[in-house]
Amino acid sequence: MNVQAAIEAEAPVRRRVALPKKAWKVGLIALVIAAAGIWWLLAPRTAESTDNAYLQADASEVAPRVGGLVTAVLVKDNQAVRAGDPLVRIDVRDYDSRLMAAEAAVADADAQVATARATLASLGAEQKLAAAQIRSVNTQIAAADAEYARAAEDRRRYNALLVDGFVTRRDTEQVDATAVGAASAAQRSRADLGASVEAAAVTRAKGPILSAQVKAAEAEAAKARAALALAKLDRGHTLVAAPIDGVVGNRRIQVGDYVQPGSRLLSVVPVRSIYVVANFKETQTREMRPGQKADVYVDALGETLHGTVESLAPGSGSAFTLLPFEPGSGNFTKIVQRVGVRIRLDPGQAALAALRPGLSVTAKVRLR
Repeated sequence: MNVQAAIEAEAPVRRRVALPKKAWKVGLIALVIAAAGIWWLLAPRTAESTDNAYLQADASEVAPRVGGLVTAVLVKDNQAVRAGDPLVRIDVRDYDSRLMAAEAAVADADAQVATARATLASLGAEQKLAAAQIRSVNTQIAAADAEYARAAEDRRRYNALLVDGFVTRRDTEQVDATAVGAASAAQRSRADLGASVEAAAVTRAKGPILSAQVKAAEAEAAKARAALALAKLDRGHTLVAAPIDGVVGNRRIQVGDYVQPGSRLLSVVPVRSIYVVANFKETQTREMRPGQKADVYVDALGETLHGTVESLAPGSGSAFTLLPFEPGSGNFTKIVQRVGVRIRLDPGQAALAALRPGLSVTAKVRLR
């Protein structure tokens, strides 16, 4: 009985001795956890990650440049194409007719140019003829003046001889008639000269008019050639081709549809040029810089790919919405904004071929 009492009396003493040691261990653990938390808060971050990230690609929306009836769709959804491959064919018959009309208009315009140039060239010949005629009339005037001077001298001499009785009056009258005829001939030559000069002036006046007609005809010919070039382009645009290498998607067109210029037919997605857009919180981008390495975990594949930060968006996502956030009006509640970070995937990774735009990923940027 005394032994049992001694044991029961000793047990509280042992418990009192053990309790301080257990409390010391708990306190040490709490201190370590607090120190780790403080270190985690104060230590510089070596990486930032977000699951608000997606694969994207700069898809090309294919649209026709001319309108018409679709006669053939030459590709299927999810078909790989190369730049320049035919995708859709539009009825070409209307454009063939327009091309023929444009070619005929060019031929007619060229004929008009040839006619205008020929008329201008004939004007040059007329001007040369008028100049030659003026020279001829001047020669005639000189000859007529010389003949008149000789006849006038004979007349003066015969009148003097008539006074002395050396010639008869009949001879004198003949000389007078010759002098009068020479004077009349000189007057006619001068009249002809005036007419020739006037005709030459009229011919010269036609020059600017005919030159303007030539220029107008040439302008019409240039316009006709431009219309012909457009007709050829329009005819060529009836065959819609792939603008880039990629895969066909979102095909909206069928044979028999009537399309307008600019209407969307399908998309070509450049699956070999996929990149990541990761939307980090604004507080996470403080130390992000282009060139930093990144790891991208693709949910659909269960694999991690590697890349490089290419650029940061020039503004947060809300800055580019249709109705941007306006903090200056109404009640203000601070919301952490997100900034898009573009990550370029490193080439040569086997999983790149399986990537598709729109897939969710988790992006981790290594800051150091």
